[in-house]
Amino acid sequence: MGRAVLLFICSLIFTLVPSVHVHSWSEGPSDWEAFASQYRRLAADEKFDLAERLWNSKYAEMEQYIQTLPDHHKETWKHLHLYSSTDELEETRWEEGLLTFLEVTSSENPYPVIAEKLDLFSDRSVSSVPLEDIEEEWNLIRPVVMNYVDRAKVKEANQALHELSIIDSITGRENFSKKITELVKGKSQQDWNAFLSTAIFIGGAILVTLLYVGAINYRESSKNRHRMKSGHS
Repeated sequence: MGRAVLLFICSLIFTLVPSVHVHSWSEGPSDWEAFASQYRRLAADEKFDLAERLWNSKYAEMEQYIQTLPDHHKETWKHLHLYSSTDELEETRWEEGLLTFLEVTSSENPYPVIAEKLDLFSDRSVSSVPLEDIEEEWNLIRPVVMNYVDRAKVKEANQALHELSIIDSITGRENFSKKITELVKGKSQQDWNAFLSTAIFIGGAILVTLLYVGAINYRESSKNRHRMKSGHS
């Protein structure tokens, strides 16, 4: 009976532990992150020919990877692909929106990736970066984050940016920056609460198991000692 209970509790623990998300794409998430970093380095060094070759060499694999994703991610990819396919040299070389998409969707935990990118973008939005560049960056980030955050908060950020486009002021930029940082705050807290609850449950289950096994062993030891005393008497 004791072994059966122990086996049941262990099975329950392993069932509740979050499993590693595995994509059907064979190379794994880290390769997309490495690809994005390499592409950005080449573009930053103005080695656009090499960046374009790298992009073209991975494009077939990108298309295969996209087919493994849910439909709403496929629609986002199409939107970003059309948006980046312009006649302007800088946009076609950087493909920043598509790189962000690959990094976020291939991550086992996309929220820290999104939070990092939004933090950087938030800092840029209150700097001396021209408003046109801020709007351009937001148009590349927004389609990706909309699949992971509260869309009502995205609308609030859109409204703040619209007001900023009417009057570009420090107060307006600070308000927009605040709306950006709020996009993942609630979700990050929810993830932490879920992790904490799971950790407490697993820790409690392990403690109960140890106490149960200890009680069984103590009872068996007591019985054995009692039998030994009875045998000597």
